[in-house]
Amino acid sequence: MTEEGLGLLGSTGAGPAGDGAAEAAALGLDSTSVVLLVGGARGITARFAATLAAASRCRIELFGRTALTDGEEDLAVAAAHDAGELRSALIAGGLRVPAEIERAIGRIQAEREVRTTLRGLTALGSEVRYRAVDARDGDAVRRAVKEIHAEHGRLDGVVYAAGVIEDKLIAEKSPASYDRVFRTKVDGARELLDAVGELPDGPRFAVLFGSIAATLGNRGQSDYAAANDALESLGARWAASGTGRRGLTVHWGPWAPMGDGNHGMVTPELMRHYAGRGIQLIDPEEGTGSLLRELAWGPAADTAVVYTASGW
Repeated sequence: MTEEGLGLLGSTGAGPAGDGAAEAAALGLDSTSVVLLVGGARGITARFAATLAAASRCRIELFGRTALTDGEEDLAVAAAHDAGELRSALIAGGLRVPAEIERAIGRIQAEREVRTTLRGLTALGSEVRYRAVDARDGDAVRRAVKEIHAEHGRLDGVVYAAGVIEDKLIAEKSPASYDRVFRTKVDGARELLDAVGELPDGPRFAVLFGSIAATLGNRGQSDYAAANDALESLGARWAASGTGRRGLTVHWGPWAPMGDGNHGMVTPELMRHYAGRGIQLIDPEEGTGSLLRELAWGPAADTAVVYTASGW
């Protein structure tokens, strides 16, 4: 038998109250704090931003590749709610090329999702701003990070959740596809960590969203698994390069739908596939709450954790 310390939670007597306020206080987050999340202001990124806002009302900065247009939507498009209705409205408006129609649907849905996220975070009491920034563009990332720090005089934490998936067996995958999947995840994270590393007083924590594929592997995801495995090294190196830093890579299992029509990384087809294999899906509220608890109470020396709903 080996004696172990009780950790921060056990030694202080503090405990989570269920709303994240205790965790936010342990992290030193309040309404004057600033947290930057990179990953599109959608899906899991948006859900964790909402968890932070509800717990601390901190200032939230968001980077994503979706550009927000200034004008209002066409009336017919604005009245369309799902992809089928949007398709009909766009065709009625004159679009005929199938590829152009699908790109327009994707753009409209993404922009709507970002705007919904911004309204939700504001309603939770956080000051929020969104910038269209490609995480792989190092110059753009550095400029935006410096502007944020210059405006607020601080940057308390960063969360990197960007990435793309192009699943194929490695024998069928092109080098360009492998490179795109790997570099989007790894180069983007490196650019962000390098940018905040140049600040005079950078963030206390950096969270990198990885994947269970990095630890258990997954059919057709050799590139994605390698990229998420590389995140661990990036986060650990960043944490070791300064005092008082926590660099944490979270290897997530599959997530359940967000409850607002957003399936995150899991399509309806994948949901059926997982159900057939007996794989449980992470509840969005519990998943993001668990991350906040890990940051607040988890061992500071841990640079990577795995979170699933299946008890792997």
